[in-house]
Amino acid sequence: MPNRRSFIRQTAAILGGLALHNNARAAFQLPAKPTFDQGPDDDFWRQVRQAYACSPTLINLNNGGVCPAPRATMDALDYYNRMCNEAPSYYMWRILDQDREPLRYNLAALAGVDPEEIAINRNATESLNTIISD
Repeated sequence: MPNRRSFIRQTAAILGGLALHNNARAAFQLPAKPTFDQGPDDDFWRQVRQAYACSPTLINLNNGGVCPAPRATMDALDYYNRMCNEAPSYYMWRILDQDREPLRYNLAALAGVDPEEIAINRNATESLNTIISD
């Protein structure tokens, strides 16, 4: 019988496998073996910097609490915000809502658990509050 611990263990294994997979490097066009002795302007770190829109004059040392989102995430968020503002009730109830359950079932299949064990929350704070209050 699957439980939360096995779900977390399986999720960690899946994410670890994805992180090590060679296609992950190709998706970001990272060098096969990053080198860190070429100075601060090497290609690897330039690509990492370009993935984010944060100010180049600041160094954010608090990524645990106020981590910036990558540009691709911000672009997707902007797209869906525009889409939902063009016709709010139509997109919310006819487009976005119909995708929630299939997504939950796909996540459950990926994790090898029952769909009833999957909850989709808006953010980490809502997730923690849900767990704490149960």
